[in-house]
Amino acid sequence: MQTNYEMAFNEFMPAFRAAAARLMTGKYGISQQQAAHLLEITQASISKYVNGRYSEAVKGTEAAINDNLVDGFVKQVVADHERDAQKAMCKACQRFNRFDCAIMIK
Repeated sequence: MQTNYEMAFNEFMPAFRAAAARLMTGKYGISQQQAAHLLEITQASISKYVNGRYSEAVKGTEAAINDNLVDGFVKQVVADHERDAQKAMCKACQRFNRFDCAIMIK
């Protein structure tokens, strides 16, 4: 059985990164290379997310994530407000996973 933190790391985070990557490159017109830099992942990962080449499980989780929370996160990342971006991600994770997190950024 996975702990809450393992579920967040293994299920929520890949889906959240996929949603953020798709939003950055689509709505905000950010290059894949720049999105990779902003999200601190590889450009190959961004390409995979943008082109839908990732697991159905992650796609299912992504579909259940609140788009407004992802958009709020992306706006903070683009504005270079790291702490506010982390808060937005924590809020999205908590809403999705429905558990209290001891490491949530307040």
